[in-house]
Parts: sequence; structure tokens; C-alpha cells
Amino acid sequence: MSVRPRTMAKSDSRAAPHGNRYGRLLERALSRLITTIAVLCCVINARSAGAQIVTCASEVPPSEQLGELFRNVQVKGIFPDSKTFADLHFDELPNAILADYEARKVESGFDLGAFIHQHFSLPTEGPTVEPASPGEPIDMYITRLWEVLRRQSDEMSRHSSLLPLPYPYVVPGGRFRELYYWDSYFTMLGLEADSRHDLALNMLKDFAFEIDCYGHVPNGNRTYYLSRSQPPFFR
Repeated sequence: MSVRPRTMAKSDSRAAPHGNRYGRLLERALSRLITTIAVLCCVINARSAGAQIVTCASEVPPSEQLGELFRNVQVKGIFPDSKTFADLHFDELPNAILADYEARKVESGFDLGAFIHQHFSLPTEGPTVEPASPGEPIDMYITRLWEVLRRQSDEMSRHSSLLPLPYPYVVPGGRFRELYYWDSYFTMLGLEADSRHDLALNMLKDFAFEIDCYGHVPNGNRTYYLSRSQPPFFR
């Protein structure tokens, strides 16, 4: 479906400068982003571009690592949504947790919720996006959010579904603590418009790293996202 740009009426004189300003910013950002992607695809190999991770993470999601335990936690609604348990940190190796589960699940009065809180811990809460200050211009508000939403996950772990990436990236915030594929296209337009080329380029390098590791860019950098992707803007 094609969408025609809105034609501004001549009488809309007060809105025109503002709209034209942001239109030009987005056009320049899109042009820079396309150029960056083209250059990156041609000359950068993520494994040799200064990345700190030399091996790829395990591709096994929690649903396979924990089997029956994972299914029972989700079916019984121990948490208010299905993402929470999948994002928890294992306090022990999965095999040790499963062995304890097999031994205790048959006990009278076994409390599954208490068991989970004994063997797992919540990850660090994602960044919280506060409303803009009264009278704060929207462009200044967005500018200060980049560092609030910036994250780094370059450590290998067998105790989390989070896939480590070699470079910093921007996340949506809250319980969404990971780098998302399609969402990041629009994020990078904003970064380029705000002259944060460094961070936009780092995110592209992370996507290249994922392609090297997993053969595609997953929906997000979680093991349970590896089975699916999003519209392929990295071409």
C-alpha cells in the first residue's frame, strides 16, 4: 500500500516550518542510515570488527532447557505474563534445578511458586522512561533518552535467555530489555537525526554479529526469539 505525503495547505503557515524541519531531519537520517547499512554490509565482518565476543551463545531456549518445569510454570500462571519466567536468571545450572524439581514435585504440599523463587532470580529491571518535564521541547526530551535506554550485554552466560552482543544498543525499556530487529530501524532513524551515528552503527554491528552466529537477525536477542525474525531491512 502506498501512502501519499500530506500536502500542507497554504493557510497552515504556522505548522509548516515545524513540519518541514522534522521532515528534512528524517530525510537526512534515512539517507545516512541507508548509506551506513550499505557500507557495513560491504566491508564489516562483525567477528573481526573489534567485537569482544569470540563465540556465539547457546541456542537452547528455556522451554527446552527446563522442559516439564517450564510448561508447568506457564500453564499454572505463576507469573502475570509468559515473558517473565523466560527472562529469569537461573541461580544454578538447569540440570541441577531439574533434579531438585523431580525430587520435590511429588512431595505433599509442594509449592511451585516458592520453588521458582528459590532457584531463579529476576533480572535487573529495564530502564524506565519518565514523561518529559513541563515545557521541555520534544527533541531535547528524546536526546536525553538515548543514554537512559542504552544497554550492553557482552558477557556470555548459561544462566539467562539473553543473547550477548558485542556492542551497546538501545532497548524499548521496562520489561523489554533486549534489542529488537524491526523496532530498531525506527530507533536508528532517530539516532541519525540526533547525530548519534556511533550508537546507530553499533546496533548495525550487533545485527551483523547475529547473522554470523545464527544465520539471521532474530526478533530480539533472546534464545526464545531465534525461531523467528522480522521484516528484513538489513539487506
